[in-house]
Amino acid sequence: MKTKTKLVLKRRFPRRLWRVSVNCYRKLVRVKYKTLTVLAPENKKYYCPCCDLRLKNFVTGDYLAEDEFYDRKLYENARQDVLCPSCTSLPRHRILASWCLSHRDALAGKDILYFAPEPGMVRWLNAQKINYTTADLFDEFTDLRLDIQATGLPDDSYDVVICNHVLEHVDNYMTALKEVRRILRPGGILICSVPISPDVELVDEDPSVVTAEERLVRYGQSDHVRLFGIGAGRFMSDAGFEVSTIEGSDYPDEIVPITAPGAYDINRLFVCKKGNGKD
Repeated sequence: MKTKTKLVLKRRFPRRLWRVSVNCYRKLVRVKYKTLTVLAPENKKYYCPCCDLRLKNFVTGDYLAEDEFYDRKLYENARQDVLCPSCTSLPRHRILASWCLSHRDALAGKDILYFAPEPGMVRWLNAQKINYTTADLFDEFTDLRLDIQATGLPDDSYDVVICNHVLEHVDNYMTALKEVRRILRPGGILICSVPISPDVELVDEDPSVVTAEERLVRYGQSDHVRLFGIGAGRFMSDAGFEVSTIEGSDYPDEIVPITAPGAYDINRLFVCKKGNGKD
């Protein structure tokens, strides 16, 4: 379906009906690719760990077509056929699912809070029978409506918080990081990622950049309020976490763990541990 057609239909459909329709469509697509895997297993050199499918190809997203939302210059020189046709996972989601599979003990039986959950990772968690709670400030379909900068949750509420590509949207990312640390139990972990530009050292932000058009030019996406750089892990450390990284380059080519679909999508995730001692 062409991007413009999809956007027109999305605006006309009631939100709940649109969501149900999208879920039904994804189930049909999954059945299609699952059948193809069984009937024609040859030449399936790609793999999506989020939905456990072998694929002949990943597919191209709509980034170049939505130039009012994405800066084309940052996408034209990056590989675009990186989207899973079944669960819509991107490289960073497949990297996370692969890491979680080899660190299942970090998730199983834990209280997990997932901000802005992605469909591919939701599918993976469900398939693994791992319980979790979803949260978002604007999405009415999540379990909790929360501002990550001020959740209102008690101290030491969760063992794990997952938060991908959220901190570039909030007013104050350090406030958000400290709030997440507050609600984590001692020894708990935050797993997060942010858009990382190879051209930025720490962070590029300017409170005077306020319009969608200005943000598109400055940060590459019209709803971003900053762009993080290659040293972004320092901010997690400054918030009081012990930080280690999940590097996309450590994962096999079959999941396409590359910098894509945008030039600022360096696939590095951060595992941020809250210490066991008292603050």
